[in-house]
Amino acid sequence: MFEITSCTNENIFLSAISLFPLGPFVKPIFLNEPVRVYYPNLNRNLIGTDNRKRVVIYQWTNLINGHIYIGSASTGSTRLLNYFSPSVLLRNLPIYNSLRKYGHNNFCLAILEDLGSFKQVPKKFILEREQYYLNILFTKYLDRKLNLSPTAGTTLGFEHSNIFKLNRKGSLNPMFGKTFSPEFIAMQTRDRKGKNNPMFGIVKSPATIAKLQKLVYVYEAETLKIIGIFSTVECTKHFKMGKDTLTKYLDSKLSFKGKIFSSVQLD
Repeated sequence: MFEITSCTNENIFLSAISLFPLGPFVKPIFLNEPVRVYYPNLNRNLIGTDNRKRVVIYQWTNLINGHIYIGSASTGSTRLLNYFSPSVLLRNLPIYNSLRKYGHNNFCLAILEDLGSFKQVPKKFILEREQYYLNILFTKYLDRKLNLSPTAGTTLGFEHSNIFKLNRKGSLNPMFGKTFSPEFIAMQTRDRKGKNNPMFGIVKSPATIAKLQKLVYVYEAETLKIIGIFSTVECTKHFKMGKDTLTKYLDSKLSFKGKIFSSVQLD
């Protein structure tokens, strides 16, 4: 394993308005020699630039207690900048709880592996590399882990206790029968708008938009003459059919009321 030999106050300059104390720091243990290392609040823009459209395996290290989180990202900048999003940080998971409690200035972010362009690396290989580091974390550094699951790409291995499950049902659920004030709803919307949204400023290509729209090609069943191209919502409204019905005939390739519905263009 690899260690930073020193991590002092002189390395990191905090804004005078920081709400979190700085240090004293432990020496972070990296599970591989890092390709890149960041002190997040000082390098947020650099994180986005360096990891744009890159497939990465990354490690967060809490510099106060040495706790470690391992993750992977097929689009590095989007995933890593998510850790700065107010709405994401509200999620009740150990890594987010730790970031909220200690502040980003008391963490360092290491890119353990840069696997290349996001279009060139299979998802299976990404998960295999993440799994390699999770195996190290869950065998050698179990007391330091911030990951809930020992399995890459899944929550397999993590289960809520039966008592927890019972305490979340019906009227015992803290959200049961709860109504939200307009102010609260406005706050939630605000935290996902503009620069707080991890997709802010990212322009989607026509090809990406087409994929997101899930277009439906509609043909005459007898002649296979194309009737038109519709989004799923437009298709259900135009042909007066339910979403489940549309899905059924898209999967079966059978005709419905004299028409063929296809998710791909037929020859």
